[in-house]
Amino acid sequence: MDGNNLIQVLITAVSYYFFSREFFKFSAEIRRKPISGRLHFACFFFVYLWFFIASCLELPLVVNWFIFLILLGLEVRLAFSFDLLVSYGLALFCVIMGLALNVFFRSLVSILLNIPVSTFDNALSSIKSFPIFLGFTAMIFLMYGLRRSHFSAQLERMMRYRKSLVFYTWTEVFIYLFLMIQLLAYSQSGNEMGIKTWGIKSAVFSIFVLVITIIYSLRVASLHYYMEKQHEIRSRLIQEKQDINKLWKLAYTDMLTGLNNRQLFEKRLEEYAGYGSCITLSFIDVNGLKTTNDQFGHLEGDAYLIDVSRILSEISGRLNMDLFRYGGDEFVMMGNGVNEPELAAALEQANEQLKSGLARHPRSISYGVVRGDCTDYPSLIAEADDQMYQYKLKYYEKMARS
Repeated sequence: MDGNNLIQVLITAVSYYFFSREFFKFSAEIRRKPISGRLHFACFFFVYLWFFIASCLELPLVVNWFIFLILLGLEVRLAFSFDLLVSYGLALFCVIMGLALNVFFRSLVSILLNIPVSTFDNALSSIKSFPIFLGFTAMIFLMYGLRRSHFSAQLERMMRYRKSLVFYTWTEVFIYLFLMIQLLAYSQSGNEMGIKTWGIKSAVFSIFVLVITIIYSLRVASLHYYMEKQHEIRSRLIQEKQDINKLWKLAYTDMLTGLNNRQLFEKRLEEYAGYGSCITLSFIDVNGLKTTNDQFGHLEGDAYLIDVSRILSEISGRLNMDLFRYGGDEFVMMGNGVNEPELAAALEQANEQLKSGLARHPRSISYGVVRGDCTDYPSLIAEADDQMYQYKLKYYEKMARS
């Protein structure tokens, strides 16, 4: 190898080294995994060693660029642990841009120097290093610009959407094959201008198609990405709503009967007071619950409470009233659309249902019904409780006489 050839090898080696560095930095940003200087140098060394061997063996350019693609894809896979589709999607992007620029500058130099394109064969003695240097230099600035514009983040999004990635990679394959066919022109010994201009047109066309494909694939991937985000947000909101409902149920629901509990009763009273309207309120007590628990056990007592709550729920639903388990054997029913006689009559019907049911012990309720200004609800509760107590006294007097 003479001094001139050695300079050519060094020129192309330096240009490829810096291009390789930018490409692997770009791939590292997509993977969000830095690459060590030692690993990068190893990747550069083995690929450029292949370039040198291919030149010494004077292999056809088609073979040279095909092996380059295989090596580069494997390096990307080994360096960043991408799957094969992503690895060769990135490698094809690099090879297509490099090959297109290579064809462009070789054709351009052949026109400027008025020499056949076959001059740029794969031998060490050719002047091919100049367009190769120009091509790699252009790729250095391209990869640097893509990194500075954070294009890697958009490409990462596309890599995650499989359908868009498959479409993009298959399009790259067809562009690559088109450019490989263009390399066959270097085997022509003529100096026809048409071959040279066709090389320039082919390079520009390939880059244009690749850019359009990238834009389309990115938009499809972005649309899919935002749809996924929207679905995630919707799912999260549904889950949060479900969690809130669970917390609400734990905070304001009586676990035995499933009715609203005392905490919610007090909260609703404050809400009614805020409206400033009149309400009808009933204080209800289950008769004989302690006796039932003592004689038949707490399971029987629980069944008693559940039956009472079921019957009262039917009444509250029919009258459009709120029903609460106030505590122990006490319930409260209230609403503003029912008068006292109507509610009292409904509660008497509830007593009839309880008395007519099959049970090992007497079942009934005592109640007091009042209507008044809800802003003075403590007085209403006290009055309803007093009426319920009077009702209960009459009930036990009647039981004692019988």
